[in-house]
Amino acid sequence: MLKKLFRLSSIITLVSVPISHAGVINVVNENNKELLIKIEAIGDSSAILKQTIPAENVSSFSINSDQLNGKNNFTIMGDTSTFTSGDKCKNLSTNSDYKVTFTTDTVGITCIAEEIS
Repeated sequence: MLKKLFRLSSIITLVSVPISHAGVINVVNENNKELLIKIEAIGDSSAILKQTIPAENVSSFSINSDQLNGKNNFTIMGDTSTFTSGDKCKNLSTNSDYKVTFTTDTVGITCIAEEIS
């Protein structure tokens, strides 16, 4: 009886342990300058990650809720200059994978996020 109770308790423990899922972000920089990106958790502006993407390059990395102080949703902003505002892709989730493309048009930097499977 004690063995069965221990086994059941072990199964319940395994089921109740939260698993932090990581989303894969593929950032495509179509600009001819380095792209500075900032990832910020929605609801916690202190949870920020920054990265530089070389000109005309692709960078892939994972992001999970542990990196965002327990938050699952985030925005990603990119710009090629500290003097302009850049663009932002909003409402992304650590539970999904994305291709995020930053391109330049007549107005400035544009961010396009596509969920990938």
